[in-house]
Amino acid sequence: MKRLLPIFALLLLPLCVQAQILEKVTVKEILPTVHSRAQSDFAADAVLTNTLFFGFSYQGVSLELDLSNGKATGWLYRFYSPTLDSASFFIGVKVAIIGTQAVRLPVDTVTQYFPVSIGSTKLTEPWVDSDDALQGSKDGGAESWLQSNPDATLALCFTINNPVANKYFPQGQYYFFRYTASTDTLTCMVHASSGQPFRCFSGNAPTILTIPPTTARIGVAYSYTVNAFGDPAPSYRLETAPAGMTIDATSGKVSWTPSAGQEGKHPVTVIAENAAGSDSQSFEITVQASGGVPEITSSPVTVAVAGKQYTYQLTSTGTPAPTYSLSESPEGMLIDGGRGAIFWTPTRLHAGPHTVTVVATNSAGTDEQTYTLEVHTSPVIAPIEAQVIPYDDPFTMDPIVDAYPDPVFALNAGPDGMSIDPQTGRISWTPTQQQVGNHTVLFEAENAAGRTQRSFEIEVDASLDATGISAAPNFRLVSSYPQPASQELQLAVAARTSAAISVELFDALGRSVYRGELQANAGTTARLTIATQSLRSGMYALQLTDGTQMLQRSIIVAR
Repeated sequence: MKRLLPIFALLLLPLCVQAQILEKVTVKEILPTVHSRAQSDFAADAVLTNTLFFGFSYQGVSLELDLSNGKATGWLYRFYSPTLDSASFFIGVKVAIIGTQAVRLPVDTVTQYFPVSIGSTKLTEPWVDSDDALQGSKDGGAESWLQSNPDATLALCFTINNPVANKYFPQGQYYFFRYTASTDTLTCMVHASSGQPFRCFSGNAPTILTIPPTTARIGVAYSYTVNAFGDPAPSYRLETAPAGMTIDATSGKVSWTPSAGQEGKHPVTVIAENAAGSDSQSFEITVQASGGVPEITSSPVTVAVAGKQYTYQLTSTGTPAPTYSLSESPEGMLIDGGRGAIFWTPTRLHAGPHTVTVVATNSAGTDEQTYTLEVHTSPVIAPIEAQVIPYDDPFTMDPIVDAYPDPVFALNAGPDGMSIDPQTGRISWTPTQQQVGNHTVLFEAENAAGRTQRSFEIEVDASLDATGISAAPNFRLVSSYPQPASQELQLAVAARTSAAISVELFDALGRSVYRGELQANAGTTARLTIATQSLRSGMYALQLTDGTQMLQRSIIVAR
C-alpha cells in the first residue's frame, strides 16, 4: 500500500496548485462524480467495492479527516468490472472554486492488502455513511481513547465488503478505522449497516484477530492461519501443541494431521510477537474418530452489557465440520459462519431479554440451540437540582434512574436522619431547626452492570415556612420530564422577572442539535416541549440563558 502513496500525492498535487486548497467532503458526497468518471474511463458496468482514506503529507499535499464529521480532503474508490474481470482505483477530491474532481489510478495493488473476498459483489447502502460509522467506532471505545490522546488523528479509514465468511472476518460489510497518536494507536471495526462497533483494540503490540477451529478428525488435515494485527508485522510460534503440529513463523499457518491414537482433546497455545510486545491465544482441539450429524456442545453466554462487546464461541461435533448461522437474533448481531463465533455490541436501547437461535449444519443434518440473552445496562441517574426546603417539614425525593435490571440504592453521605429506600431509591428526611444550613447528599445506584453515584445540594432555610419555597435568581428550571426522554422533553421554567429565555441542546461532541426560546412572565411558570425522536440516544447538555444568567443541566435521551 505504501507504494501507492507517492502516486496518490502526485496526482493530487496539480489540483492543489490550481486552487491552493482541498475542501473536506464525506465519502458519499463526492461519489457521483467519481462513479461517472469510472464508467467513462474504465468500464460502463463498473461497480464500487471499496473506499479508502489514508492520512499523510507529501510535498505540501496533506490528506486529513475531521474526527467530528467524517469529512476528508480526499478519498480513494475501487471499482470492479464483471465484464473485464479487473479493477481500478479512482481518487476523488473537491477543489475550492473548481469543484469535485476524479482521477484514475490504473493499478490494483491494494487488493492484496485486504484479507477479504472482494470479487464482483458491490457494496450496498448505507455502507458509505462515514459519519455514522465514525460515531460507531467512538461508541465502541474510541471516544475515551481520543480524550486520553488529544493529539490523535485518523490515519486510515476504509470499507470492507466480505460476501463470504473467511478465516479473518465474518460475512458482512464493515468500516475499518486506524487512529494514531504520539504514544499509542487504536484500531476499530464498525458494522456498516448498523453502525455498531465490531472490535476495538489499542497499541502496536500484536492482537490476534482470528478464531481457531476447535475440531479435527483422524487422518484429515487440520489447518488454521493465525492473523495478528501489529506494527511491525509479528512472527508466530507454538508454545503448546500436540505431536506433529507445526506453524509457519511468517504466515502464522498452523498445520497438523492427527494420527490414530490422538483422539480426544489437545491444548494449543499460539504466540504472536514483535518488538512492541506479544499476544497469546489458547484453545483446545477435539479430535474425533468418526463423523456424523452436528451436535452443539457449548453452553451459551447469556448476559451482555450495553456498550461492551458480547462474544460467544460455539463448539460442536459432526463431520464434515458444520457451518453456523443465526435464525433468530437481535439487530446487529453477527456470526462467523465458518468458526461459530458470535459478536455483538448492544446499546442501552437493547436493554432486556432477547431470543437467540443458532443453527449448526453439515451434509448429515442440523442442530439448533436457542437461548435467552439478557442485556444489562449500568445505572444512569438523571441530574438533580439544588433543593431549598424549610425545617420541620417532611422532604422526599424520587430519583430518575435508567437501568436494567433494577438497581439497589445506598446513601453514601447526607445529614443525620436522612434515609434512602434500597429498592425504590426514595430519599426521605425531616430536618430539624438545628440543621438549618447547607448539606451535601451523595447516593448510589448499583446493579449487575455497574454502579453510579449522584450528588446534590440541599439547603434548610429558616426563613421559609412549610408551604412555600422562594424562587431562584431570575429564573429556575422547575422540571425536565421525562428523564430519560424518548419522543419529547418537556421543560417547566419559573421566573421572577419577565424575559425571553433561549434554550439550546448540545450533543456529547459539543455540537448544537436544538435551539428554541420561551417567553417567561414574572411570577409564572413557562413551558416548552422539545422533540427528541430524531436525536441519538445518549447524554446531552441543556443550556438556558436570559442574557444575564445561564443554567445548564444534563439530559438523557433513550429509546
